[in-house]
Amino acid sequence: MGAIRNLLEACLKQGIVLSDNLKRAIFWQDLNSSVMTGSSRTFHHQSFPELSWSRDKTSSTSFKLPPGFQVLSSVLGHTFLEIMEDVHALQQIRDTNLFGPEDAVSMANVDNHQASIQSRIVDLEAASSISDCCHVGAYLCSTMLRCKRWRASVVPLHLSLRLLYKLQKTDTEPGWDEHRELLTWLLHIGGAFAPAGTTRSEYLELLKRNLEGRLRGLYTSWPELLGILEKFIWSDKAFLAQVQAFWNEVYIQPEPDSYLRS
Repeated sequence: MGAIRNLLEACLKQGIVLSDNLKRAIFWQDLNSSVMTGSSRTFHHQSFPELSWSRDKTSSTSFKLPPGFQVLSSVLGHTFLEIMEDVHALQQIRDTNLFGPEDAVSMANVDNHQASIQSRIVDLEAASSISDCCHVGAYLCSTMLRCKRWRASVVPLHLSLRLLYKLQKTDTEPGWDEHRELLTWLLHIGGAFAPAGTTRSEYLELLKRNLEGRLRGLYTSWPELLGILEKFIWSDKAFLAQVQAFWNEVYIQPEPDSYLRS
């Protein structure tokens, strides 16, 4: 992306005006490359004035921290929780009656909203392995809140796999015992957007192992599970069908009642 920066500087010197769409494409290519490959970022969400975003003061009620995160300030940190307020506002936009389940939420302001969220998440330093998992889960959610085009891209597949690796690596850590609902949300969000195959199978295995262990008795039905998920970032329009399909896969296995006993 260094060559792109040099090109932009050359255009600026020569008075060549780049279109807003081109600047957006450059920003997203840079950010997605960093997320996918770990490369250093060249641009920031404030690099281009066209991508500037701030909270709408007239919609202050939208920027609320979901209840599941309210007790996690000491674990996740103030900066991350502030970002989660912005993700919650994006979720409310997604669930408005203005948009159907597959409609593209394509307004420039919403694109800027997402850019601000994801750029700041990538910039965060994880304070713990649990916060590291939450950063990936939040990025995945903010991606899936947009539209079918984003859901069909390689980015959520990569994020789902990365979250799986982090959850597997930390599975034996006792910290999750104190945050069972958070773990439940992460497992279902990650598993729901995992493609069929090895990644999804490993999510199912990890979830079942936890249902027999630390998550045993936490929920015994779909309504109870939904009540937990709704405490975090949750959208009926963007998440419900996929998460319910993942739930069904868990209990289609032989002797499903064994996972429901408290």
